Amino acid sequence: MDDSTPAAAPGATLDPVAFFAGRSMGEGTLDLLVGKSEQIRVRSLGRRDGNGGLVLVQEIRQGDNAPRRRSWTLRPNGAGRYTGELTDARGPVDVEVAGGLARIRYTMKNGMAVDQTLALQPDGRTLRNSFNVRKFGIQVARLDEVIRKLD
Repeated sequence: MDDSTPAAAPGATLDPVAFFAGRSMGEGTLDLLVGKSEQIRVRSLGRRDGNGGLVLVQEIRQGDNAPRRRSWTLRPNGAGRYTGELTDARGPVDVEVAGGLARIRYTMKNGMAVDQTLALQPDGRTLRNSFNVRKFGIQVARLDEVIRKLD
């Protein structure tokens, strides 16, 4: 597994609320410490909440497993910062945006730490998603995904 962070398009500015408002779709590969890899497909539907934030519902298909749903809420928390909730998280989700990159951090309900980077690509409608999961400081999973805005 690799800890590399995807690069954003030079001069890009990512607005995660604007990007995820409407429909988007992600496809990627989840690599697990045990050497197993699984395909991931995510369909998302987001809406602005009227206070500058976002409500996002996702349907996730992991390998041959039945689809599962999760929900995010994000709200602005200062310049380039957001806070929110995720049904998969224990406690708050913290998001920091700088240029075309967004860094998302939270702890999963099972205690594993997530460090995720979204990188806006030159077309402005595609994100590279690098998602790392650690337990006791050791990387146990990594997701590399491409997310496309459909609306």
